[in-house]
Amino acid sequence: MHSTWIGPDGELAVAGAFGDVAMHHHPAVQVGVGLDGPLELTTADGVIRNCRAVVIASGTRHALGCADGVTPMSLYLRPETAPGAAINARAAGGVWIADDDLSDCIATVFAEQGLEGAARRLIGELIADTPPQPGHPQLKQAVDLVRADPANPADIVTIARAVALSPDYLGRLFKKQTGTSFSATTRWIRLLAGMEYLHHGGSVTDAAHSAGFTDGAHANRACWEMLGGSPRDLARALSE
Repeated sequence: MHSTWIGPDGELAVAGAFGDVAMHHHPAVQVGVGLDGPLELTTADGVIRNCRAVVIASGTRHALGCADGVTPMSLYLRPETAPGAAINARAAGGVWIADDDLSDCIATVFAEQGLEGAARRLIGELIADTPPQPGHPQLKQAVDLVRADPANPADIVTIARAVALSPDYLGRLFKKQTGTSFSATTRWIRLLAGMEYLHHGGSVTDAAHSAGFTDGAHANRACWEMLGGSPRDLARALSE
């Protein structure tokens, strides 16, 4: 069973396993929930932990899997948005494991309201007792400019000029708040655009071209780097 929700501000939620997931990292803050059983989290130091709910900070290298028969839910948020920054802060540059009450709550909402309801409730639960963490406004503007045309994103010099910052300072802002570089964030935004295309039934090849990847090999590298799987694995999950 798979379902997908793509929110208006770059949120992405997926319920259902992609298969074996390799170690990877991405500029989004990720929240994983085992809806009916534990998840298996592997971090860059090789430590494996079982948990029902976990927040993984942006830029953190990890793999998140589960046993057969367990339905995982993953939520990805932009860390420069206020909700994303607040949730990212919980993990403090690594991972934060929540208690089982959170996963039980989200599983109930998922059963009653579906994936979008569960994703929105998960965001609400995680920011309910967390002080607001507004991101740097010019960083958000920079990401919004890249998102406006993901197939033809401008370079960092052009984007920095548009938001009245130096390229070096903007690059440092990306590293500080997303844990990765401007170029990695651009690849992530392209992947999200391609995933939305796949979600609406497009082919892997057309999705790669629509998202601005020069060829299938380029899209394949980005997918493995940031999601730990191949574009075809992703397409199967998003089209079911």
